Amino acid sequence: MSKFQKQKPLTPDEALQKMERFCAYRERCPKEVRSKLASFELSNVDAEQIYQVLQTDKFFNEERFAMAFAGGKFRYNHWGRVRIRLELKMRGIRPTLVSQALESIDQDEYEILIQKLLDKKREQYANDDNAREKTAASLIRAGFEMELVFRFL
Repeated sequence: MSKFQKQKPLTPDEALQKMERFCAYRERCPKEVRSKLASFELSNVDAEQIYQVLQTDKFFNEERFAMAFAGGKFRYNHWGRVRIRLELKMRGIRPTLVSQALESIDQDEYEILIQKLLDKKREQYANDDNAREKTAASLIRAGFEMELVFRFL
């Protein structure tokens, strides 16, 4: 089949199978699940039934997603709380869960990371006249609170 031929529509059972794999691959938020379901061009009734089945069978969970997202972006991507909050908001996560996910980030680890990133940036901009400003701007872009960044600078 060439890429220009229209694929035959999925049956609800095939769509459910694909969605189960999609959700099992990594944590998903409800918005991602609905978006993927919409891409299958199912009827609204079928799509809603599949969504309900996935939710009942716990293939996705908003709280679990928020906690995993916040922890992962902090530990592996070195994002600050500001950026994590914005990203979770964009994904339609409830404010109470956003707060809970951000509170799960250990304050000591957070401050250690800020210090580590500041040291790394200072080294990077060692011979630059605007090193302090560039270092601060870099961490603020990464989502760290301005007050904390300047306190550590």
